Amino acid sequence: MKRVSIIGSGNVGTNSAFFIAEDRSASVTLIDIREGIPKGKALDLMEAGPIRSYETWIEGSTQIKDIAGSDVVVIAAGRVRRPGERRVDLYLDNSPVVKEICAWVAEYAPQAIVINVVEPVDMMTLRAQEALTFERNRVLGVGGLLSSTRLRYLVSSALGVSPREVTALVVGPHRRDMVVLRDSVRISGVPAVKLLGEERLNAIIEDVRDAGDMILEMAQHSTSFYAPSAAVAALVAAIVRDTKAIFPVSVRLHWEYELNDICVSVPCMVGARGVEKILQVEMRPEERQAFARAAAELKMAIERVTGQLPAEESKLPRGGGRA
Repeated sequence: MKRVSIIGSGNVGTNSAFFIAEDRSASVTLIDIREGIPKGKALDLMEAGPIRSYETWIEGSTQIKDIAGSDVVVIAAGRVRRPGERRVDLYLDNSPVVKEICAWVAEYAPQAIVINVVEPVDMMTLRAQEALTFERNRVLGVGGLLSSTRLRYLVSSALGVSPREVTALVVGPHRRDMVVLRDSVRISGVPAVKLLGEERLNAIIEDVRDAGDMILEMAQHSTSFYAPSAAVAALVAAIVRDTKAIFPVSVRLHWEYELNDICVSVPCMVGARGVEKILQVEMRPEERQAFARAAAELKMAIERVTGQLPAEESKLPRGGGRA
């Protein structure tokens, strides 16, 4: 069985382990620096196995060297947002953490595919790819997949149909200026707008943009974690089973969509080598403009925030390409 290591055994890390176990796709090692936490949570998950009917092995460790031999490493160890806090505000706190984790991954699991779920996802995915110096296809973030999942749920709920019947693609930065590809939003092949109407579909899209903030404001002490964990588990399954599934994931672009040296979510074929192919799909003119504008704003945000890092941090290469 393939091996997955999850660095960080908070809500996202632990629930990712649970969903992977339920899917029976890989054995899991939970890593955390807090003594007792990863082993205790792993034991709890294993004791649920007889009831949930999974036999996947889950273990916990405080030793980073235990990620050795992993096929996939999930980075889930950053600080989460507080109510009213922007995702970009997390960068200064989470960047050094991700950099240190990447040094460990490069040393102990140099052949692994890396999935980042640390916020801000696009900025941290770029940070991880630069720090690891892995091929760009081996480092991906969950951004667009999470938003697409939320959109599928809201559309299915509005129509009273199974979410399995709904398709949707959300691309661009994992921020409020994400871009919904309207032609992709369909119910068993039928365009959603024909069943919902423009006004109702627009309202649902606005709800998707606000979903993460709404959950944070309602829960107060935690951001969303079930949906991000499900997105992680879906990516793990696609990688370890080499399914060639099509997901919108954050990946570093080299002039695809006329963007360079920036990570944003675009439709990708995901398999054993990580991102096996970046799909360049047609967008409506207004979608293309919104996508380019959102990417340019993200690029400026990266340049602003990296300028605030300590000297030893800001010397790391960021890429000089322009959108």
